[in-house]
Amino acid sequence: MKLPDLDYMSLDSAYLRQQRGGFRLLRFEHELEEAFARHHTRTFLRRMRWALLVATVLILLFAVLDASILPDGIRDKTLVLRLGVMLPVLLGTWGATFCPTLHPWMQVIGGFCALACGMAVAAIIWVSRSQNFPLPYEGIILVTVFFYFLIGLRCVTAVLCGWLVLVAYVMVELRAGLPGTILLYNAFFLATTNLIGSVGCYFLEYAARESFLAQGLLRELVEKDYLTGLLNRRAFSERAERHWRQALREQRKLAVVMMDIDYFKRYNDHYGHLQGDEALRAVAQVVGRHARRPLDCVARYGGEEFVGLWYGLDEARALALLESIRSDVQALDLPHESSEVASTVTLSIGMVHLLPHALQSLEDALRMADAALYLAKAQGRNRVVNERMGSQAD
Repeated sequence: MKLPDLDYMSLDSAYLRQQRGGFRLLRFEHELEEAFARHHTRTFLRRMRWALLVATVLILLFAVLDASILPDGIRDKTLVLRLGVMLPVLLGTWGATFCPTLHPWMQVIGGFCALACGMAVAAIIWVSRSQNFPLPYEGIILVTVFFYFLIGLRCVTAVLCGWLVLVAYVMVELRAGLPGTILLYNAFFLATTNLIGSVGCYFLEYAARESFLAQGLLRELVEKDYLTGLLNRRAFSERAERHWRQALREQRKLAVVMMDIDYFKRYNDHYGHLQGDEALRAVAQVVGRHARRPLDCVARYGGEEFVGLWYGLDEARALALLESIRSDVQALDLPHESSEVASTVTLSIGMVHLLPHALQSLEDALRMADAALYLAKAQGRNRVVNERMGSQAD
């Protein structure tokens, strides 16, 4: 997927950092890796369900074939392995795809399913060899191809299962006394299948990760303010509403914040709009650095105004964090000769700290934070005011 020029985007974007840093070992930064795992599960869940159903039908067809052709001494044991091991594992894995609490574990569950089926086929080969019945070994190749490309396993899981099944097959044939030349050819073909599967699975996951990053970057292009790299107002409203509902369910406290650069119109009039844009970017970078947890979000609300939501912080920590933002903005030491507060650019901040309840809305909290911001300006600007407490954070 070709992306537009991304040079203007903030390097605070995890997607952009990862895209530029690469991922040849099929591993992202920690939080992004967790997001990709969830994305991969959602993307491949439907494929996994259909693949498991197809595998179930094939197992039943093979069972019919076994019952029709195999001699008595082999048939019963083979049917036990197919219907008593492989079939329940496949159906159990299929059922797990419908249980949301198990979705984070689907790679483990799917890997167990693939390994169990591969080992069961190796056991079927052992049963036939022990009875001197010439059962074709190609069934194990079919199983290997299945879990490399159809069940939705990621590369590491699929590779681990594939090569373990190869080792199991070789041990079975060695124990059964298969002639060395035949074993060499069989093992070579199975190893080649695993090699093709490993490389193919790597490229498939690499492409899936590229697509994930591209989707994330395109989403950020839509959601981010082009000047500052922070969320735009619409994207903030959507995310903050989700976080508000989550806090209501989990009974977690929120800090809802409004921020405004002091006397910014005068700054633009004195230094020009280009310099004003640079100041906005610098302040936005400070604000963004203090909102990097997954459920924190900050945005440019309009003009020189910023808005933020911090999830699960107690009041003292929230005030300390906002005081750090205020002091860090002042520490930028951006000259502001037209300010009545200081000789440099400063920031006024209003916060409301609350536990959401059903009779309250995010809009109510934003109005309260705006009232706190108004109070911060009335008290002389360049300060943090908590609306509920009605006091300044020094």
